[in-house]
Formats: sequence, C-alpha cells, structure tokens
Amino acid sequence: MKKILVSGLNPAWQKTLFFNTLQWGEVNRASKAESTASGKGINFSRAAKTWGKAETTVLQFAGGITGKLLTDVLDHEQIRHLTAFSGAGTRVCTTVIGSNPHSVTELIEPSAPIPEETVRTLFDMGVKALPESDALAVCGTYPPGVPQEFYASLIREARKEGKFILLDSFMNVEQSLQAGVSLLKVNLEEILKLTGTGDIFRAVECCRERYCLEQIAVTAGPDNAYFFNGKELWQLAPPEISHVENTIGAGDTCSSIMLSEIVNGTDPMEAFLLGLSAASASCMTPVCAFYDKNTALALRNTTAAPKCIKTY
Repeated sequence: MKKILVSGLNPAWQKTLFFNTLQWGEVNRASKAESTASGKGINFSRAAKTWGKAETTVLQFAGGITGKLLTDVLDHEQIRHLTAFSGAGTRVCTTVIGSNPHSVTELIEPSAPIPEETVRTLFDMGVKALPESDALAVCGTYPPGVPQEFYASLIREARKEGKFILLDSFMNVEQSLQAGVSLLKVNLEEILKLTGTGDIFRAVECCRERYCLEQIAVTAGPDNAYFFNGKELWQLAPPEISHVENTIGAGDTCSSIMLSEIVNGTDPMEAFLLGLSAASASCMTPVCAFYDKNTALALRNTTAAPKCIKTY
C-alpha cells in the first residue's frame, strides 16, 4: 500500500457540543458532547484510513494532558504518528452545533509556543520518514515557535526524494510554494486571500505566474469547485446531499482522498471528484472526518460531468 507522510503541526483536542436550541448571550445546556483527536493532519489521516488506499503517518507536536489524550486516541484508532512532545499543551478546539435552526460554529484556542529544540527534533523525524513515503501532505498552520522555513525545508527535502507534494494551507505559505509543490488544495476564499485577487480566473493566473503551480484544486462548500491542470481550468459541481450535520473536517477529507487516489495512479481531476464526494459524505456525520465510504462512492455517481471554463 502507498504511504503518505502528513505534516500536521497544529493538532487539537476536539470537543463537539450539540444543542437543541442555541441562544447567544444566554446559558446553553448541551444535549450531547463528543471528544476526539483532531486538527488538519489528523483529520486527513483518519479519512485516509477509512478510504483504505494509502497508509499515513502524522508528523505533529503534542503536549500536556490534552496531548496525551490525543495520542491515545490515535493509538486506539491505529493511526501512525511521529510526535515530538514538549511542555506546550495541545490546544482545545470546540465545535458548537445548534439544531434549531441548524448552525455550526468553531471556537479555536491559541496554540502554545513550541521550544526550538522540539522543532528541530520533529523536523529530523520528518526528514527520516520521507524516503519510505510516496507523497508528502502539508496541512494547515503551524504553532508559535515554528518558523515558516520548517514547511519550506521539508518540501525541498521531499522534492529531492522525488515525492508528490500536496499543500493544504494558505496562511504564510509563500516560502512553501516557492520551494515547489505538486498540487495546491485550498478553498475559494483562501485562494483569493492568498493571491489578493477578486475571482478564480485571476487567482489561478497569479498562482501560475508567481509560483509556477501546475495543479490547483479549489473547493467552495456546496458551490462549484475548480480544478486547474496546468492548461485548463475546470468547473466541478459537488454532489448534493440530503442533510448537513457537521462541516468541520470536510476539506481535510477531500485532500486526503484526493491524494490517496493520486498516489495510486488515478487521474487528478477524478481524484478530486472522489475527494469532493467523500467530503460531502463527511458533512452528513456529526464528528469531523468520519464518513461512510459507500455513501461517498454513491455520491460520486450522482455528480455532473466537469466543464472546461478557461484554457491558458
């Protein structure tokens, strides 16, 4: 089975609180609560495990009581991880879901600074793991104390090894993009912020000129997604779903399934369509990055054919 090294430096202990009704400024009592390990790298790996076409190893920091809870969950779920422990406690993120009317709100704690020695330890772990990996996925932000050069250097090492590199991040990623990634996966709001442009056409043109990107996958929730293959920009309609429970982790699920398929030889745009279908299936479950694979495959069969909307 193909192997993916997943750099997810900013994990979280995820709490999900469910409310029948939610009134801001009032005392609200949850009807149900869930807790699990999360963060973009962990969500990516959890989704890949369900898909079953690639093995992942999460590269991450952890610390404190929440860090121990997090790694215990990963061990229980048999998700491989390379973890550098420090005194910096792992952050807690809380998803608040209201039923009437339906709403999903995410509350994100700040991350504690990571000591320089711990940063060096984790980077060395990542470099040592690259030769045995078929691809590198760089997911999300990095906590205080970690320089932007961490991701850029890891990407350069992966390029030396000839690995496929997916970047799923948009904040402070200029050095990472200049180091050379195979595929940028972001949402529409993120690519517009990254490029400082006002529409998808100018954003793609900017990425081509500024970063020499040849593959870009852009999601937009339930709205049209976009895929750039180096020559053409395609518009893709995600599948329609019957209901939405929790949208958190859907983007990570999309990245995971897309890369799992690409390393197994699937055409990248078809891989993206499968990723969109799995992401839609994950929105139908209450806990982030959990989904039913059969539901995802059924949703893929309902999607319309992509449309080429611009040639470069």
